[in-house]
Amino acid sequence: MGAFKNLAAIGLALLVVTGSALADRTEEVSEVVPIEGADRLQVEIDFGAGTLDIMSADIEEAAKLDILYSPRWVSYDIDYSKRGNTGRLFLESELRRKSHMEDIDNEWELTLSRRYPLDLEMDVGASESIIDLGGIPLTRLVMDIGATSGAIDFSRPNPERLRDFDIDVGASSLEITGLANANFERMDISSGAASCELDFRGDFHGESEVDLEVGVGSVDIIVPRGLALRIEGDESWFSSLDIHGIDLDQIDDDVWETPGFDGARDRLTIMVDVSMGSVDIYEKR
Repeated sequence: MGAFKNLAAIGLALLVVTGSALADRTEEVSEVVPIEGADRLQVEIDFGAGTLDIMSADIEEAAKLDILYSPRWVSYDIDYSKRGNTGRLFLESELRRKSHMEDIDNEWELTLSRRYPLDLEMDVGASESIIDLGGIPLTRLVMDIGATSGAIDFSRPNPERLRDFDIDVGASSLEITGLANANFERMDISSGAASCELDFRGDFHGESEVDLEVGVGSVDIIVPRGLALRIEGDESWFSSLDIHGIDLDQIDDDVWETPGFDGARDRLTIMVDVSMGSVDIYEKR
């Protein structure tokens, strides 16, 4: 009788473990989004938490997506429709359970086409992200980034002029590189309690403006050596703006320009508003 009880207990334990393993299983999904005759794209991404990798490729389809996730804890949605000549793609990943996020599998690898002009809007929560938007014909880019650790890169030039470029960064550690390749007209970036590096090197053409607001975080800015530059900003008892090794003339209170800025064809203006944080600007090749 005692042996039977022991066997029953072992069987029950195995059943519990097996049930738990099945409940926490992961699944792999691959999705291809056809373009369906559209010649431009609007893409909206709402990513709750996990690992998000985005890259670009010369593909005929609008996008390709590979997902590794835990169905018990994570849901996802893919919706594509076409209106006129514009394809509209909505991608969402949502956690069913907010606690113990570190134990939940949710890994996305998203490939976006470089063939179609793109309006991209992203809302990214607690995640690790590697995002390379190089070569995509971006016309609009709006990013709301939460507690993210990662990097955004423009690894090759944007063939379109990016006229609406807006980034809101929360408590993140974020590096953005190749910003000259983004081919932007104006960039608005708000950094809360973040640690950011903004690297404006790359293939710079035309006139661009950056409006940077910093809360209690720190931002390092790298500008390409030899680029015509104007810096507007000030510091207070609770903040700092430091410019390192750049040949600048002070032309007004809290305004500096490199010699010949007014007549330069390619030039960058950086406007800085710092509350309680720090901004450091460097020049590199």
